[in-house]
Amino acid sequence: MARTLYIVENPGYTPDKREALLRELRRRIPALTVRVGAGHIEVVVASSDSPSVREALKAVGEVLEVIDITSEESVGRGDIRAFAEKFNSERFWEAHAEIEALWRRGRDPVLQALILAAAAFIKLQEGAPDKFVLLAQEALRLLERAPDRIDCVDLREFKASLERSIASRRPFKVICS
Repeated sequence: MARTLYIVENPGYTPDKREALLRELRRRIPALTVRVGAGHIEVVVASSDSPSVREALKAVGEVLEVIDITSEESVGRGDIRAFAEKFNSERFWEAHAEIEALWRRGRDPVLQALILAAAAFIKLQEGAPDKFVLLAQEALRLLERAPDRIDCVDLREFKASLERSIASRRPFKVICS
């Protein structure tokens, strides 16, 4: 089945309005899920890119980007820097997909922790804060014996930021240097 990810500007929706937005979109298009970020909304549609879907999404906001996600493996390049860029843009699904294939090759627990952290923030975007906490805590558990760095990411700072996010329920920026 073809799947397309639409990145749409967010005119002011919050995760608590996600369910209503998803119901409204499903009346018009084959929407599979919706994730609400601070500056954008991600809409996953069970079809290829089409003018009718784009037109229906105009009711939400301007379509900023369209990504074919039929094959998750085609989304990620296995690049930690790209992971950090997507994470910092609150495009957490893409951040997770960026390193998923890399993790599958070696099953590195640090990569798994980064993926779980991204997945945790997806749960916040979906209005599920309890699931956010569970996934974020599991990511922290996997990082307990982690080295200080993976590629450009300072894992000590990442862990501290994730701990603060559990308390605040807010995303943070990954420092990549």
